Amino acid sequence: MKLNKKMLIVLSILFIVDVTCFAKIIGSRFKITESEKEFDVIYYLTEDMKVEQNKQNNDVNITQTFKIEKNGQKGELRYSLFTDMGEDDSDIKMQYAMWVFMCINNIAGFEVPSNIISSFNDNDVKNEFNGNFGCTAFLQDPKSEYSEGYKYMMVEFFYKEKQGLVMRVFLFNGIDFAGINEDGSISAESPLFTNYHTFRFMEKDENGNFIDE
Repeated sequence: MKLNKKMLIVLSILFIVDVTCFAKIIGSRFKITESEKEFDVIYYLTEDMKVEQNKQNNDVNITQTFKIEKNGQKGELRYSLFTDMGEDDSDIKMQYAMWVFMCINNIAGFEVPSNIISSFNDNDVKNEFNGNFGCTAFLQDPKSEYSEGYKYMMVEFFYKEKQGLVMRVFLFNGIDFAGINEDGSISAESPLFTNYHTFRFMEKDENGNFIDE
C-alpha cells in the first residue's frame, strides 16, 4: 500500500481539545465490537499464521490474534474491532482521529507525536481492504502492557462507513520482520509483507445482512 506521507492534519487539533469534550465525543461514535452481527471482517490465514489466544490487557481490547513465523522471524498480528455507533457523518474524520489518537497512545504507553502518523491513499484502502480511509504509524520501544515483550509495532487503522473501525498491529522484535529497506520500501519476502493483505471488510445487503464472499 502506498502512503500519502502527509500526516492526518486533523490530529493536530487533538492537542487543544478539552478532556471532557474528548471523552464525550469518542464515547458517542465507537464502541468495542461484541458480536459479528454488528460488525465483522474476513480474515485470510496464510501458512505463516497461527491463531493465538488474545492477550489480556488494560490498554485496548483485542478481538483476534495470530502468531506469525517465517524465515526465522517471529511476531504477532492483532486486530481490535470497534463498531460505528454514529449517525451524523459531518465530523466523522474528527471523531475517527480522536479514537485513533486515544488507541495509539494507549498501546504505545506514551504520547505519540502526530507527525509520525501517515494517512493511506483512500483508493488503496478501498481496493485492498474494502474500507474508506485509514492511517499508519511505526512505533519503537513501546512501554504499554499491550506491547509487553516487543520492541517494534506497525500500527494501522482502517474505517468502513456505517460499520466500524479496525485497529491492527504487527508486533515484532527483529527489524527484518518488517523488511524495511533504506528507501522506505518493504521487502516482498518479509513476514510483514507476505501476511499484509489478510483481512477485508465484509459487505452488507439492503437488509443489513452480511454478504458471503
